[in-house]
Amino acid sequence: MKSRRVRALTFENHRVRSTFENLIEEVPMEIIINNSQRILIMHTPTLSKELVYGFLYTDGYVSLPAEIKEFSIRKIFLPDGALTVEAFVTLERPGAGESSARPERISYSSCGICGREGLEQMRRKAKRIKSTQRFSIQVMKKISEIMKDFQPLYAETRAAHAALVFDASGNFVLGAEDVGRHNAIDKVIGKCLLEHISTDDKAVVSSGRASLEMILKAVRGGFPLFAAMSRPTFRAVEAAKFYNLTLIDLARDSNRIYSHARRLREYQG
Repeated sequence: MKSRRVRALTFENHRVRSTFENLIEEVPMEIIINNSQRILIMHTPTLSKELVYGFLYTDGYVSLPAEIKEFSIRKIFLPDGALTVEAFVTLERPGAGESSARPERISYSSCGICGREGLEQMRRKAKRIKSTQRFSIQVMKKISEIMKDFQPLYAETRAAHAALVFDASGNFVLGAEDVGRHNAIDKVIGKCLLEHISTDDKAVVSSGRASLEMILKAVRGGFPLFAAMSRPTFRAVEAAKFYNLTLIDLARDSNRIYSHARRLREYQG
C-alpha cells in the first residue's frame, strides 16, 4: 500500500469543513545483513527489493549484485495494523555486514548519509565517470515538462519524490517514487542492476535537489548526467566536477549547467 486515506479539516470560504486526503505511506524497513548488522530505512513500500540492492550498492556494501547471495523479505503487521518490513541479505564477502566492521546504522528517509563513516565508504567506492555520451539540453528541458506524467504517487499525495531514468533521446526507461529522494534513486539503481540495464548512456532526473549524497549515488550508479528540479548545494557541484558528472538544474525559470557542459550538444566551448 503506497498511500492511505485520512480525514482532515480544511478552512475554505470562511468556514471549516470536513475533507479526505490521500497521504503517502512511510514504513520502516530493517535490512539485516548476515544475521548481524541491522540498518533501518524509512521508505514507501514499493520496489523494496530494488531499494535494498540499490542501497547496498551505492553505500559500498557490495560491488556487484552477485555478492548478494541470498535475499528474502518479510512483511509484519503489528497489533495496531501498522506495517513493518524485514529484508534479510547474505553477502558473499567474508566479514561483510559484521557489526565489528561497520556499526549499526539508522537511516531515515530524510537524512541521506548518516555519519562520517558512511560518507567515506561512498566516496571510496565512487569512480570518475568515463562516459562520452552526449545529451541535448532541449531534450532535457522537455523531460522536466513531462515529469508529472511519470509521478502517479506524487499526483495522489503531493508528497512523493521521484527518480526517473531517460535515454539520450528523451525516452523514459524506468522510474521510482518514494517518501525519500535518496530511496528513489537507490530504487532505480537497484532496478538497473537487477535487470542489467546499462546506465553509462542515460540520464537520471530527480524531483528533489542535488545534494552531495545524491551526486555520489548517481556517480556510483554510473550515470553521466544528473538533472535536478531545484538548485544544487555547493558540495554537490564540487563533487560533480571531481567525478566527471554533468550536473544540470531544470527548475522552473532556471537553466543552469554546473559541470562538464561538453556532454551537451548545444555547448560550443
